[in-house]
Amino acid sequence: MEDHIRIIETLIVHEQHERTMLWGIYKEAFERLNRRTPIHHGAYDASQFDAVLQDEDFTKFLVYTDDELAGVTLITNVLEKIPWVNAGYFEDHYPKRSRAKEIYFLPAVVIDPKHQDLRLIGAKLLQQSLTTLGDVVLAVDYSETLRHSLPAFVRRGLGRAFKGEILDRLVYQIFYYEDPH
Repeated sequence: MEDHIRIIETLIVHEQHERTMLWGIYKEAFERLNRRTPIHHGAYDASQFDAVLQDEDFTKFLVYTDDELAGVTLITNVLEKIPWVNAGYFEDHYPKRSRAKEIYFLPAVVIDPKHQDLRLIGAKLLQQSLTTLGDVVLAVDYSETLRHSLPAFVRRGLGRAFKGEILDRLVYQIFYYEDPH
Protein backbone atom coordinates (compact mmCIF):
# COMPACT_ATOMS: atom_id res chain seq x y z
CA MET A 1 0.00 0.00 0.00
CA GLU A 2 2.90 2.35 0.72
CA ASP A 3 3.92 2.20 -2.95
CA HIS A 4 0.67 3.98 -3.82
CA ILE A 5 1.45 7.01 -1.65
CA ARG A 6 3.47 9.84 -3.12
CA ILE A 7 4.20 13.26 -1.69
CA ILE A 8 4.92 16.28 -3.85
CA GLU A 9 6.54 19.46 -2.51
CA THR A 10 5.42 22.67 -4.18
CA LEU A 11 5.21 26.39 -3.52
CA ILE A 12 2.01 27.00 -5.48
CA VAL A 13 -1.01 24.80 -6.07
CA HIS A 14 -1.79 25.97 -9.60
CA GLU A 15 -4.86 23.90 -10.41
CA GLN A 16 -8.17 25.37 -9.26
CA HIS A 17 -9.78 21.94 -8.94
CA GLU A 18 -6.96 20.82 -6.59
CA ARG A 19 -7.33 23.97 -4.48
CA THR A 20 -11.09 23.37 -4.29
CA MET A 21 -10.53 19.73 -3.29
CA LEU A 22 -7.99 20.75 -0.61
CA TRP A 23 -10.42 23.34 0.76
CA GLY A 24 -13.02 20.59 1.16
CA ILE A 25 -10.51 18.36 2.96
CA TYR A 26 -9.34 21.24 5.20
CA LYS A 27 -12.87 22.32 6.05
CA GLU A 28 -14.08 18.79 6.82
CA ALA A 29 -11.00 17.93 8.91
CA PHE A 30 -11.41 20.98 11.11
CA GLU A 31 -15.19 20.74 11.34
CA ARG A 32 -14.79 17.31 12.91
CA LEU A 33 -12.09 18.62 15.25
CA ASN A 34 -14.12 21.68 16.21
CA ARG A 35 -16.81 19.45 17.70
CA ARG A 36 -14.25 18.30 20.30
CA THR A 37 -12.83 21.63 21.45
CA PRO A 38 -13.97 25.22 22.14
CA ILE A 39 -10.96 26.58 20.24
CA HIS A 40 -11.82 27.22 16.61
CA HIS A 41 -9.33 25.21 14.59
CA GLY A 42 -8.95 25.72 10.87
CA ALA A 43 -8.87 29.50 11.11
CA TYR A 44 -8.73 30.17 7.37
CA ASP A 45 -11.91 30.83 5.45
CA ALA A 46 -12.21 29.66 1.83
CA SER A 47 -10.65 32.75 0.22
CA GLN A 48 -7.79 32.92 2.75
CA PHE A 49 -7.05 29.22 2.30
CA ASP A 50 -7.05 29.61 -1.49
CA ALA A 51 -4.64 32.56 -1.13
CA VAL A 52 -2.32 30.47 1.09
CA LEU A 53 -2.30 27.69 -1.51
CA GLN A 54 -1.05 30.24 -4.05
CA ASP A 55 1.39 32.03 -1.71
CA GLU A 56 5.03 31.05 -2.28
CA ASP A 57 5.88 31.83 1.35
CA PHE A 58 4.03 28.64 2.30
CA THR A 59 5.56 25.33 1.30
CA LYS A 60 2.90 22.79 0.47
CA PHE A 61 3.36 19.04 0.67
CA LEU A 62 0.59 17.37 -1.29
CA VAL A 63 -0.07 13.70 -0.63
CA TYR A 64 -1.57 11.49 -3.30
CA THR A 65 -2.87 7.95 -2.97
CA ASP A 66 -2.53 6.44 -6.40
CA ASP A 67 -3.42 9.53 -8.44
CA GLU A 68 -5.98 10.98 -6.04
CA LEU A 69 -5.15 14.08 -3.99
CA ALA A 70 -5.61 13.01 -0.37
CA GLY A 71 -4.20 15.83 1.79
CA VAL A 72 -1.75 18.62 2.42
CA THR A 73 0.74 19.96 4.93
CA LEU A 74 1.32 23.72 5.03
CA ILE A 75 4.55 25.13 6.47
CA THR A 76 6.02 28.64 6.48
CA ASN A 77 8.90 30.50 8.05
CA VAL A 78 7.25 33.87 7.39
CA LEU A 79 5.48 33.96 10.72
CA GLU A 80 3.86 37.32 9.96
CA LYS A 81 1.68 35.49 7.42
CA ILE A 82 -0.06 33.48 10.15
CA PRO A 83 -2.68 35.89 11.54
CA TRP A 84 -2.92 34.20 14.94
CA VAL A 85 0.86 33.96 15.53
CA ASN A 86 2.78 36.69 17.33
CA ALA A 87 5.99 36.81 15.24
CA GLY A 88 7.50 39.33 17.68
CA TYR A 89 7.46 36.71 20.43
CA PHE A 90 9.73 34.45 18.39
CA GLU A 91 11.99 37.37 17.42
CA ASP A 92 12.42 38.25 21.12
CA HIS A 93 12.78 34.72 22.52
CA TYR A 94 14.68 33.02 19.69
CA PRO A 95 16.59 35.90 18.05
CA LYS A 96 19.29 33.87 16.28
CA ARG A 97 16.85 31.35 14.84
CA SER A 98 14.44 34.13 13.94
CA ARG A 99 17.06 36.18 12.08
CA ALA A 100 18.18 33.04 10.22
CA LYS A 101 14.52 32.29 9.27
CA GLU A 102 14.86 28.91 11.01
CA ILE A 103 11.54 29.05 12.82
CA TYR A 104 8.72 27.42 10.90
CA PHE A 105 5.06 27.32 11.72
CA LEU A 106 2.79 24.43 10.80
CA PRO A 107 -0.76 25.75 10.33
CA ALA A 108 -2.19 22.52 8.92
CA VAL A 109 -1.76 18.82 8.26
CA VAL A 110 -5.02 17.55 6.81
CA ILE A 111 -5.89 14.20 5.27
CA ASP A 112 -9.11 13.30 3.51
CA PRO A 113 -11.02 11.14 6.02
CA LYS A 114 -11.54 8.41 3.45
CA HIS A 115 -7.74 7.98 3.28
CA GLN A 116 -6.98 8.16 7.00
CA ASP A 117 -7.14 4.39 7.25
CA LEU A 118 -3.97 4.10 5.16
CA ARG A 119 -1.14 3.14 7.49
CA LEU A 120 0.36 6.31 9.00
CA ILE A 121 -0.26 8.47 5.92
CA GLY A 122 -0.33 11.62 8.07
CA ALA A 123 2.93 10.67 9.81
CA LYS A 124 4.58 10.01 6.42
CA LEU A 125 3.36 13.36 5.16
CA LEU A 126 4.71 15.14 8.24
CA GLN A 127 8.00 13.24 8.07
CA GLN A 128 8.71 14.18 4.49
CA SER A 129 7.67 17.77 5.16
CA LEU A 130 9.94 18.21 8.16
CA THR A 131 12.98 16.27 7.00
CA THR A 132 13.34 18.51 3.95
CA LEU A 133 13.65 21.52 6.26
CA GLY A 134 16.77 20.33 8.08
CA ASP A 135 17.78 21.60 11.52
CA VAL A 136 15.02 24.11 12.20
CA VAL A 137 12.50 24.86 14.91
CA LEU A 138 8.90 23.90 14.25
CA ALA A 139 6.17 25.82 16.07
CA VAL A 140 2.60 24.56 16.27
CA ASP A 141 -0.51 25.44 18.19
CA TYR A 142 -3.20 23.06 19.33
CA SER A 143 -5.95 22.61 21.84
CA GLU A 144 -5.19 21.10 25.24
CA THR A 145 -7.75 18.47 24.22
CA LEU A 146 -5.23 17.32 21.60
CA ARG A 147 -2.12 17.71 23.76
CA HIS A 148 -1.45 13.99 24.07
CA SER A 149 -2.12 13.01 20.46
CA LEU A 150 -0.10 15.71 18.68
CA PRO A 151 3.33 14.90 20.19
CA ALA A 152 2.76 11.21 19.39
CA PHE A 153 1.87 12.18 15.83
CA VAL A 154 5.04 14.29 15.54
CA ARG A 155 7.17 11.50 17.06
CA ARG A 156 5.84 9.01 14.46
CA GLY A 157 6.41 11.56 11.70
CA LEU A 158 9.95 12.46 12.70
CA GLY A 159 11.01 8.96 13.55
CA ARG A 160 13.60 10.35 15.95
CA ALA A 161 13.83 11.99 19.35
CA PHE A 162 13.01 15.67 19.70
CA LYS A 163 12.58 18.20 22.45
CA GLY A 164 9.32 20.01 22.94
CA GLU A 165 8.57 23.08 24.99
CA ILE A 166 5.14 24.47 25.85
CA LEU A 167 5.39 28.21 25.24
CA ASP A 168 2.00 29.19 26.60
CA ARG A 169 -1.48 27.84 27.30
CA LEU A 170 -4.80 29.30 26.31
CA VAL A 171 -7.67 28.43 28.62
CA TYR A 172 -11.29 28.55 27.59
CA GLN A 173 -13.52 28.67 30.64
CA ILE A 174 -17.17 29.30 31.36
CA PHE A 175 -18.78 30.59 34.54
CA TYR A 176 -22.44 30.06 35.35
CA TYR A 177 -24.92 29.90 38.20
CA GLU A 178 -26.99 27.09 36.75
CA ASP A 179 -26.21 24.18 34.48
CA PRO A 180 -25.68 25.75 31.01
CA HIS A 181 -27.31 22.76 29.33
